[in-house]
Amino acid sequence: MGKNRFKLVIFDCDGVLVDSERIVNRIFAEMLTEVGFPMTYAEMTQQFTGKSLKTCLEIIEQSYNKPLPKNFIELCKEREITALQQELQPVSGITEILEQITSPKCVASNSSHRHIQLVLKLTGLLDRFDGKLYSANDVSRPKPFPDVYLYAAEQMNTNPEDCAVIEDSVPGVQAASAAGMTVFGYAQYSDVSRQAAARLRTALAEAGAKIVFNDMRQLAQLL
Repeated sequence: MGKNRFKLVIFDCDGVLVDSERIVNRIFAEMLTEVGFPMTYAEMTQQFTGKSLKTCLEIIEQSYNKPLPKNFIELCKEREITALQQELQPVSGITEILEQITSPKCVASNSSHRHIQLVLKLTGLLDRFDGKLYSANDVSRPKPFPDVYLYAAEQMNTNPEDCAVIEDSVPGVQAASAAGMTVFGYAQYSDVSRQAAARLRTALAEAGAKIVFNDMRQLAQLL
């Protein structure tokens, strides 16, 4: 494995390190449906994967032309945390890969610091990143803007062109590409159909992923 090809490897969090997206999307769809904004899990996954919560809520309120209940986010978070504590697993193969990658590593996510800390703690991955966790809340604009990736590189004293990014969503790939980084698109969608997985692979490549792969265990060789 080429040790010096990349000076920094930046991981997105949800869907790349932890298998949280299916849990969070399911809860979000259930809660929306309960409060009168009917949404299926499939619609949720197609429309909102990789977008920030704020963007998702804006889209929903616009499409239904009415506001969500005031405490919706708090209720959602409470139910999410319970489900994550019961069900969350690391992405298959990621624990071994983090041991194999000797380059400096960090996390750059659209999620809040609280969420990143929680999910990494629950899956035993927190100490692998040694406090090097960056959230879209640290910058003015979330992914698909490059801000959080540029911020992470700056904090880690690395030029963007020396960074590799591991992403699983189109907005994330667009963000890392716009930051001038080399993007590896992870398209492991075991819970969707073959067609959906194929569409995702194409979409990640079109968004700027240099390589699209579907087994996290391949990552060490790819880097």
